[in-house]
Amino acid sequence: MTQNPRQTLSIQRVRPALGTLVAIEAAGRAEAELLTGIDEAYAAVERVGALMHPRKSGSDLARLNMARSGDAILIDPWTYSLLVLARELHALTGGVFDPCTPDARGRMADLDLDTVDHVTLRAPVSIDLGGIAKGFAVDRAIEALRASGCTAGLVNAGGDLRVFGSAPRPLLVRLASGVAVQIELANAALAVSAPSSQGSPLEHRGYYDGSTKKWVAGRAAAVLANEARVADSLTKCVMLCSESAADNVLRRFGARRVEVQANP
Repeated sequence: MTQNPRQTLSIQRVRPALGTLVAIEAAGRAEAELLTGIDEAYAAVERVGALMHPRKSGSDLARLNMARSGDAILIDPWTYSLLVLARELHALTGGVFDPCTPDARGRMADLDLDTVDHVTLRAPVSIDLGGIAKGFAVDRAIEALRASGCTAGLVNAGGDLRVFGSAPRPLLVRLASGVAVQIELANAALAVSAPSSQGSPLEHRGYYDGSTKKWVAGRAAAVLANEARVADSLTKCVMLCSESAADNVLRRFGARRVEVQANP
């Protein structure tokens, strides 16, 4: 039997990565392209994890977290681009958004990013990009699917989700608490962040408010944006900032919040 050249194929895979399960779907007309795209997408996810783990030896963040004041550290362009986004959000929120933890005295403003792909520290820092890096990995996986010739796809990494293709996708994203987000996505990303719980990993129990230097529980938030890295970052702004301040940042990125309601 010959394959109909107009028929659209779809392949799905799920693998553990980034401390969660990463689901990838790819659609197109050539099975080889779909399989290659999925493999390349997972490779991109693994690369983000290797670069941006806060403690793994040799990662960009581990080297930054071990550096001293005045040190200039060469980092990967992927890590650099995400730190540039974090610096912008830090400035827009008056320091409330800050991936630097209280384990060191340095804040996001103490990272000099004026030289491309380099970071010069004004003070020692302890950076944990957490879900922001996960959103970035989703974006890179989507780019890998597209580059391999896939015509549609989905990447879901534990609360960070992005889709592309000509047809909208009806989706239900459920939190561990039982709260669910129902939404239809078309060439967009959705990120959902929940308050801390006893089931959360220790390092994720609460969110750090850079302006007060205190851990806070935050509140459930869901954000729709063009990119997963932006959507995930903005959930932190919605969780931690005043409503008016969060709305200003959302408008800056052309994003919007999504109401988080319990599924009946």
